[in-house]
Order: sequence, then structure tokens, then C-alpha cells
Amino acid sequence: MTTTLLRPVHDRPTLVAFATQGTWSWFVYGFGASLALLRDDQGTSAWLGGLHGTALALGGVIGALATPALNRRFGRGAMMRASVIGMALCIVWFLWPGTAVGGTLAAVFVTCFFGNISVVCVSAFIADHQGAASPAAFTENLGITAFAGLLAPLAVGVAATSVLGWRAGLLLAVVAFAVIEVVRGRHLSVYGTSAEPGTQRDRSPMPALTWWALIAGTCYIGAEFCLSLWGVDLLRDRGGLSPAAAAAGLSTVLGGIFVGRVLGLRLTERVNPERLLRGALVIGLAAFSVAWLATSAPVLLTAFFFTGVGLALVWPMSMTRIMFSAQGRNDRAAALTLAMVTAAIGAAPFALGAFSEIVGIHTAFLIVPALLATSLVLVLLRPVSR
Repeated sequence: MTTTLLRPVHDRPTLVAFATQGTWSWFVYGFGASLALLRDDQGTSAWLGGLHGTALALGGVIGALATPALNRRFGRGAMMRASVIGMALCIVWFLWPGTAVGGTLAAVFVTCFFGNISVVCVSAFIADHQGAASPAAFTENLGITAFAGLLAPLAVGVAATSVLGWRAGLLLAVVAFAVIEVVRGRHLSVYGTSAEPGTQRDRSPMPALTWWALIAGTCYIGAEFCLSLWGVDLLRDRGGLSPAAAAAGLSTVLGGIFVGRVLGLRLTERVNPERLLRGALVIGLAAFSVAWLATSAPVLLTAFFFTGVGLALVWPMSMTRIMFSAQGRNDRAAALTLAMVTAAIGAAPFALGAFSEIVGIHTAFLIVPALLATSLVLVLLRPVSR
């Protein structure tokens, strides 16, 4: 009965939306893997290099908060196209050889401004378009983003050892964005127009439960991006890996997330999202504890993989509960989600980097289990029903 209703529709607009967010994920996770290499090129400190994550966050917060108004004015479909073009141009700016740290900071800021417009639009579109199948649809979408995130650090690591240089791994995102817009074609109205009810949603205050769900999801994202932006440094420090090997090794986390989402997809069609979320957080906490205690590269990489497997369903189920609790305010809920989690992307890794200057990268990584535990407590205390 419910199994059929909860299975997503895989039409062309949905697949284009999935591809858009997957390509954005390629850049974000490739960017995380390349930060250490960028710092080496520019000769900057860990503190100054960490500001790139902060710039990513600031641009994303502004873009996310601006999206509902932009969608009402221009339509969700038009903004999806504009954001893809903006991302492609700004990635080229960021990767331009010889760009000083001020230029790369500005480029990252504007790139994430457009990137979060795209993510808000995709998330709201999935919620509107898939309806009751949203938990499975979000899991599929984020499974694709995890796969892209798995490949991106590998591409950066391989490119770093070739004559092309590490930037070539991120340039593939620009090519993918161009293909996406060709496939999307002229028909943008299917994604939402300026006159569509979904973009003119009631502007009354969000339910209190939505804010609790947002805070829980924000804590998780802060932990995930501490791993993605500083995991390379932990691998170099504790596992003794070279810069290129550590950049490639970071893909174990994303590989685990991808595997976990593939294996957990059918569960999302049958099991309550709250139960899945609680279990995923517990497993992820246990696996990361092993990673934090590890002192050799094989154990650390294996633990990173199982951390990814354990945490795989946390964000899809967090996004599902946020949208359920918002009671139809999909554009606004998606915008607030991206604003808050993007702030976490900037704040948590920056705090970890600053803390590492004082106590070392290993001790600083205790921020990760602290954030995961906070998320678990909030999920237990403030459950969201369908």
C-alpha cells in the first residue's frame, strides 16, 4: 500500500534537479579536499586558509535567505537556471591560476551565493513534486550528491599528481553545469513560476517544531563539514599520509555515505524517518569514536568509511522532518535550512581550525562527536510525526 505511494517519480525534471545538486556537491567536496593544496599554493596559514570555508558560508547564507523573494519575483525555474550559470562562471574565477587569497575568498563567496539558491530551489521542487515520496526522493538525491562527493576528492587527488594540477578536478563541475542546462532546455515552468502557489506560500511564522528540527540538522551539518574540510589534515596528522593521498583518502567518508544511502533507500520507503534518524546518529557516533582513537592509516580510513555509512541517512531524514514540520512552506523551509546549515559550514570548521592552532588537529576534532550528540538529543526531545 504505502510502498507504492512512497516510491519517487523519476521524470526528466526530477533527474535534472538531482544532477544539479550532484554537480554542486562535486564542487563543494572537491573544494574541501583541495583546501590544503590551495594553502600550499598560496603559502597561507591554516587560519587564513580556513576563511575560505567562512566565505563559502557567508555567501550561502545570503543566497539562501534571498531565494524565496527571488522565486516569487522571477519563478523557481528561472532562478534554477540563473544559479547554475552563476556557479559555473564563479568556479572558473576561483580556479584561475595565480589568483591571490583575496580573489579566491571573493570567488568562493559568490559561488556559494548561487549554489545555495540552486539547492533551495531543488529542495523545494522535490518536496512539491514528490509529495509523500519525499523521504525516498531526498535520499536518492543526496545519494547522488554523496556519489559526486566521493568522486570529487579522488579527482582532485589524481589531478594533483598529474601535469594538469589539482584545479582540473574541479573544472569538471563547470562542464557538467553546461550539460545540465542543455538537457534542461527551455521549459522552466515545470520547476515553478512566479505565479505558482508554492512560491507565494503563507508568510506566517514557521512552527516552533520546525526550528527545533532546523537546529538538530544544523548541528549534524557542522559535524559533517568538519570532516569534509579538515578530514585531510587528520589523515595527514594521524595516518601519516601525503597531501595527495590524504585528499584522495577523504573519499572514504563520502564512499560510506553513498553506500549507506544506497543500502538504506528501501528503508526510507517503509520505516518512520524519526527511527531511521535516531539509529543513524548513534551508529555514526560510534564509528567516529573508532576513527578518532585510530593511530594508523588503514584503521583510520576504515573507520572513516563506516562513519559515512552510519551517518548516511541523517541528512535526508533531517531534511524530510524539516519539510514535514513546515506544513507546506517549502520554499521558506528550504531557505531557512540552507541559511542555517551554511552558517554551520562556516562556523564549525573555522572553530575546529582555530582550535587546532592551540591544541592540535586531533583534540580539535572532538567538536565532531559533540555536535552529533547535540543533534541526537534534540531529535529525541523534539520528534516530528508525519
